[in-house]
Amino acid sequence: MNVQEIADLWKKDEPKFNELGILVSTFIKSRITEIEILPEVSARTKDLLSIVKKVKKKIREKEYSYSHLNDKLGIRIICTFQTEMDSIDEFLNKYFVIVNVEKKKENLDVKTLDYISNHYDAKIKTSVKEFKKHKDLENLIFEIQVRTLNQHAWANTAHALSYKQEAELPHSLMRKVYRLLSLYEIADDEFSIVNKSLIENSDTKVYGVLRKLESKTYKYAKIDFDRETSLFVIRKILNYLSANQIQNVTTEIDNYIQKHNKKIEKIFDKNRDRFFEIPILSQPEIFLLWFCLEKFPYAITDNWSNDFDLDEIEQVKTLWGKEI
Repeated sequence: MNVQEIADLWKKDEPKFNELGILVSTFIKSRITEIEILPEVSARTKDLLSIVKKVKKKIREKEYSYSHLNDKLGIRIICTFQTEMDSIDEFLNKYFVIVNVEKKKENLDVKTLDYISNHYDAKIKTSVKEFKKHKDLENLIFEIQVRTLNQHAWANTAHALSYKQEAELPHSLMRKVYRLLSLYEIADDEFSIVNKSLIENSDTKVYGVLRKLESKTYKYAKIDFDRETSLFVIRKILNYLSANQIQNVTTEIDNYIQKHNKKIEKIFDKNRDRFFEIPILSQPEIFLLWFCLEKFPYAITDNWSNDFDLDEIEQVKTLWGKEI
């Protein structure tokens, strides 16, 4: 296959892959909040030069052509913690046809130097509502990369250094690269451990409540929030409560939110364009307030005016309705 043949094929295919990239990235950004995370999602189609170079490079290694290239479109999902990668794996298998998957961590030899991420060759699943009208795109294969922030940092740094594991490096330099890679991996592990410990530690109740509720913000509001504000408000609310009431919050609020799932969805859908008018609706503490106003209302109403505007708590009540 010569360069002109590749150019002609890509001229025909590029618009379709551009359309597919917008379709898939928009879908993932919208629906991945179902699993209560808010990762960074991006899409990028290869340019013609990159395609030509990759085909020419692969031909030197094996039988290869333009049709073998499964990353003409790349979708990248960057999450915070390693544990989120398992949830993303389930999400992708639910909504896409996975043609092939490579989980680099599972395939690496203990002495191999490389970044760790999950790579999926995928196609859209036209049984999914958002993809039904795009049957003309259903046979196009694209790549989805899933990484943590630390894995992404390592990949970018390694790329900038033009480092490849098979390169012949001096022993001293190889040692430095091993040490760098180990730091990224240790950081990923330690961040996950610290996060889990903070959530479970009774002495860090404010953080635990925030971490429990921030995922609900991702699910319903589908946007990020102001953490400094949340920590301040949640700390004040917990100060209004007794030890037993705080225990009720930590053990019952998940079930409370699940029980009222449909109602909460309607509240957010109805007011999604009014977040600027109702800022607290885009913050995790909204769930805590709804719960507390229903379970132990006087703890909130008797103390709220000491720290906050009374109009704000009335707004919270109005959003929920008559029950509180």
